[in-house]
Amino acid sequence: MKTPAPSLRLLIALAFVNFVVGAGAFAPIALLAPLAQKLSLSKAEAGWVMGAYALAYALTSPTLIASTGALRRRTVLLTGIAVFVFANVATAYATNATMLYAARVAAAVGAGVVTPVAAAVAVATASPDQRGKALSIVFTGMTVAQVVGVPGAAMIGYSFGVETAFLVAAGLSALAFVSTALATPGDVPFQPQSLAVLGRTLMSPRHLLAVLVTVTITTSGYLGMTFMGPLAEYRLGMGRDGVALVLAAGGVGGFLGNIVAGRATDRLGPGRALLLCLVGQCVLSPAMTLIPFNLAGGLALNFVWSAFGWGFTVPQQARLMALDANTQGVMLALNAAGIYLGSGIGSSIAGAVYEHWGIEATGVVGGLIAAVGVAHLLYSESFSRISVAREKSL
Repeated sequence: MKTPAPSLRLLIALAFVNFVVGAGAFAPIALLAPLAQKLSLSKAEAGWVMGAYALAYALTSPTLIASTGALRRRTVLLTGIAVFVFANVATAYATNATMLYAARVAAAVGAGVVTPVAAAVAVATASPDQRGKALSIVFTGMTVAQVVGVPGAAMIGYSFGVETAFLVAAGLSALAFVSTALATPGDVPFQPQSLAVLGRTLMSPRHLLAVLVTVTITTSGYLGMTFMGPLAEYRLGMGRDGVALVLAAGGVGGFLGNIVAGRATDRLGPGRALLLCLVGQCVLSPAMTLIPFNLAGGLALNFVWSAFGWGFTVPQQARLMALDANTQGVMLALNAAGIYLGSGIGSSIAGAVYEHWGIEATGVVGGLIAAVGVAHLLYSESFSRISVAREKSL
């Protein structure tokens, strides 16, 4: 019996969930300067604001997805959103670094359940020939968060204070809870995952090498992204407006980069499309911090850099989905965890690099790690081909 197409109402609700999660997750990047000033954070401590969230997401998401694999998807999804609402309220009222880090860890726990389960619901309610379209609609929320949510957080935070920005994020998350509760059926079909499947996947060198490419790429990207706000302030000599415009240009670049990367994946294959994204990061990451720019130059550079940087998500997910049909659910969770693990590592390294060598060095180190990513990708592709050939010969 053919699976009916998911309702547009459901897909829009899931896209909205991803929007609020993306905006709430990355709002600290837009508000890093005022947040650090409010809580008297050092540059290294400021780098850990995103780092705490990212590492917590990476460590908890795959385990939570596997351990809740027998529960109804609607229940798990709504629980994750509720945790995310609470975490944003806690972030708004944090009065020291410890409280702030704890709140961001709670936000990561909620988001680490929401994003993979939203994707799973979209796939489960669509027929095989409609799953790509369903996923593209749901994940549009994440890219729109980069275009609208993060610059919007900068505008609100710089105008009315960081508390207001995170309270708005909590309010939007509460709206997402309501819309998801109304749109998501209670009997979504799904294939239960387990900790055993997760364990077998993590023990497979072929799977682990492939998903760790995500970590390498995002480590490189977040070396530049973490201090994008302070870089805009430093280079442009502007406050709210300059920061918001530069971040918005990056969001638009990321949005269009995903579209172009999708077409490149279809035409060139995921491996080659991903290689192009990495080569772009190698060149553009140092340019972002070394080349003096005015407002127009900053907008153009961040647009192109973000297009290459965020474009990796489409070909990398295509690689992982094609790797093994039996582990696709776990691999999606691991890929999401890899994004946040890499962003946490990158943000933390960025804080240390900024502290010791200045903001210009963050782009240089990011470019060097992107070069490592090229080698990592090529080795992963080669290892996978050899492993598949060996399995077929047995």
